[in-house]
Amino acid sequence: MCKVTFFNHAPSSHAKGAITKAGITVIGAALTLLGLVFLLLPGPGLLLIISGLALLSTQYAWAKLALRRSQRKLTQSAAWLDGMTRRLLR
Repeated sequence: MCKVTFFNHAPSSHAKGAITKAGITVIGAALTLLGLVFLLLPGPGLLLIISGLALLSTQYAWAKLALRRSQRKLTQSAAWLDGMTRRLLR
């Protein structure tokens, strides 16, 4: 005998993907916006912005480009700061 069910309670793989993408978008955007707020207030602003962009870059190409650009700028800033401290400590 075959059991007939009228409602399928398990979400489809498409629905799971849409829910996952929406969750990643909301959390990533919240982290990025909170990071922008913490640039003005005391707090880990850059860390939150980078974390938010890293999360968003798993779903969006524009976020991946922004993350790469920010990584390049942070690397340049660190190299500049290293050079300045070495000159000051001579």
